[in-house]
Amino acid sequence: MYLKKDENSNITYPYSVQQLKLENKNISFPQNLTDEILKNWGVYKVEQKLSGFEDDYTKDVLEVEPTLSGSVYVQTYEVTDADEFTVNKRKEVKWNEIRDTRNNLLKESDWTQFADSPISGSKLTEWQTYRQSLRDITNQENPFEITWPELPI
Repeated sequence: MYLKKDENSNITYPYSVQQLKLENKNISFPQNLTDEILKNWGVYKVEQKLSGFEDDYTKDVLEVEPTLSGSVYVQTYEVTDADEFTVNKRKEVKWNEIRDTRNNLLKESDWTQFADSPISGSKLTEWQTYRQSLRDITNQENPFEITWPELPI
């Protein structure tokens, strides 16, 4: 990821080497564009970094203009609290993902409950308990902090 800084210090971000070449069709650029060559065109590499809030469904993370840290531009974020509607929507989507996963795990273990299944006794009880725990998974409070039951061995 790159940014372009013009002579007035206006920044275009994100920016790409492909954009540079398209804007300068009459220029024959070398195969390997070094950071030094790009710098001559006002193009700088942006160091990618995570915001630290990727897994926090209660936050809105917005990528903003990179900041210069020493001699390197660094990806920067603005983090704010998500509104109640957004938080609830994210939970709803996550619950749907949980249900899909749960339903697939139940399907994969259906064979254990058939009359001709080779499983019996305490192993059958373990599988029944596992399957009931899967069905009860949506009784947990937070879809982002799910504790999944262990698969019987």
